[in-house]
Amino acid sequence: MTGRRRTSTALVWVVLSLIAATGIAITGGATPAVRAGTNTQPVRHVVILSVDGARADATRQVLPAALLSRAAYSWTAQTTLPSSTLPAHTSMLTGVPPSVHGVRSNPDNPRGTIQIPTVFSVLTQHGGRAAVFVTKRKLLFLVRPGTVARAEYLPYPRYGMREAVQQATRYLVQHEPRLLFIHVADPDAQGHSSGWMSEPYMTAIRQVPEVVSAILDVLTRMGRADDSLVIVTADHGGRGRRHGGNTPEAVTIPWLAFGAVVPGPIQEKIVTYDTAATVIAALGLPIPGAWQGRPVVRVVEKVR
Repeated sequence: MTGRRRTSTALVWVVLSLIAATGIAITGGATPAVRAGTNTQPVRHVVILSVDGARADATRQVLPAALLSRAAYSWTAQTTLPSSTLPAHTSMLTGVPPSVHGVRSNPDNPRGTIQIPTVFSVLTQHGGRAAVFVTKRKLLFLVRPGTVARAEYLPYPRYGMREAVQQATRYLVQHEPRLLFIHVADPDAQGHSSGWMSEPYMTAIRQVPEVVSAILDVLTRMGRADDSLVIVTADHGGRGRRHGGNTPEAVTIPWLAFGAVVPGPIQEKIVTYDTAATVIAALGLPIPGAWQGRPVVRVVEKVR
């Protein structure tokens, strides 16, 4: 999974440049494609909602058809090994697998901060502004000083999914960061206490459509619904009361994108470190050459 060969970053950007210059549509199977004659350009905002512990099958059960009809989506995306919070989020936000970033354990209080490029540092280096709202303190490890305008720890369970998203979107409205990362812990907490796919776990998962709709509504009120990208995904799933291994229930995660997309199923394989490359491509920035993630190309093609 983590060792699969990646498409050359240079080749991806040649393709993206040709699409932007010519407006040619890419088609193939049921994968979303840009309509002929449309333009590709950077989006104004990217929001990443990471739903800690969300299994793909559970998320699929609770997502209403009307909301899914607005998304480009995959129910077969894969996380990295170990399938745990800190290693997986590190891959999600650095564009590389654990074999490169070296984060293989999942401590509650990691020492220091990440030293390799992240989506936050790449954006900041190019003059953009990022913000981070997380409900597990350990994820602040991914925020190197000077790489975000705002980093806030919202302790769970004081800040459940609804409250965390409310805090983050309030900041989005007031300060309009180019990139907003939101982490919510509810499903993971219920998975560990009651079991993945238990009723308490599913109760937590049932909040996902509500908070996704809330984010989309905020962007609509800002007049940015059509030139923003909202990615909804997870760090891992789980089985029983555990995760971390390579079972399908632990490594298969949801991956959905709303906003500047053509809706429909994504047929290509997605690994969690593709999220980082997709974010940077959507913002119109160069992807670091060392990254192994590749953009989910048809997601970052802006439709006017």
